[in-house]
Amino acid sequence: MTMGDPAGISAEVVIKAFVALARGKHPLARQIRSSLRKECANLAVVGDAGVLAEAGRRLRQGIPITLVEGFSPKWLAPSALRLFAHSHIDMRRFRFGSPAYGREQLGYLDFAIEQARRRRIAAIVTGPVTKETVAALLPNFVGHTGYLAEKLGVRDERMAFLTPDYLLALQTTHIPLCQVSGHLTIAGLLTSLKMLEQAGRARWGRKLPVAVLGLNPHAGEHGLMGDEEARVIIPAMQRARRQGIACDGPFPADSFFIERVKRYKLILAMYHDQGLIAVKPAFPRASVNVTLGLPVVRTSVDHGSGYDIAGRGIASEVSLLCAIKAALELMAVRSDSAG
Repeated sequence: MTMGDPAGISAEVVIKAFVALARGKHPLARQIRSSLRKECANLAVVGDAGVLAEAGRRLRQGIPITLVEGFSPKWLAPSALRLFAHSHIDMRRFRFGSPAYGREQLGYLDFAIEQARRRRIAAIVTGPVTKETVAALLPNFVGHTGYLAEKLGVRDERMAFLTPDYLLALQTTHIPLCQVSGHLTIAGLLTSLKMLEQAGRARWGRKLPVAVLGLNPHAGEHGLMGDEEARVIIPAMQRARRQGIACDGPFPADSFFIERVKRYKLILAMYHDQGLIAVKPAFPRASVNVTLGLPVVRTSVDHGSGYDIAGRGIASEVSLLCAIKAALELMAVRSDSAG
């Protein structure tokens, strides 16, 4: 697990999550403990000891923090927070809500990526970063998804969100809305449909159709409100069907999530807010950011750094617990497939 932005809510939710795992009373925590034992998996955090200790002090919820330099070859019960201390922030000058720790955030992520490259870990669970803070050091940085793909040598990756009901992938992610149309290609959509179909087989154990959302209002209204559906989206779907991939649509996004969504486990949205405006209100703190196409499982919380509430002790750990649970489930699926 990467701690994310030290000045945000990450340290607080990490402490709360590990306290929940140690106590084993929360239903999610009990499920995670069971999965950890079944998979013989251990949790470790890369972050800052001082910031985590300060978060614990403010919460008045103690969890032992054990500094480690390597991974245990045997299973260990989650009764302590095992930490790779990758930064040593001066706590005399530290302030929650201060956008000053881009280098530390990037360092935690780079450490996890290197462990994945060396095949020492099976999954990465990422805490939220503050993009503009990291981008001050790395101008092209727009988020975890693209950075992980670049560093792990992956050309085609997709940001997706796993909810209790369905898996929704985004065709485009962190780009201005005015650029979305220009980024839609038949080849790119076909790749997304293939990845979703494969993810559906792995997750639910059977072939499932993909529901495709249109780009324009009313899915273009037969060309009256845009031609991307006829020019790009439908040809991609036709090509996918010829390759044995079931897909339906394109559906108008405004009405899809009322009733039709209940018929699908796999959904492809054309841009960031089109999909996530539907996901986040329906599944607050229960949706998990998943990166498709990586050689390692990667999940993340579905919230940001939370500067406005950082250090106040009111952030919820539920999203992080959901991300850990999803990572363990996806690890198990990969293990079964490999076996």
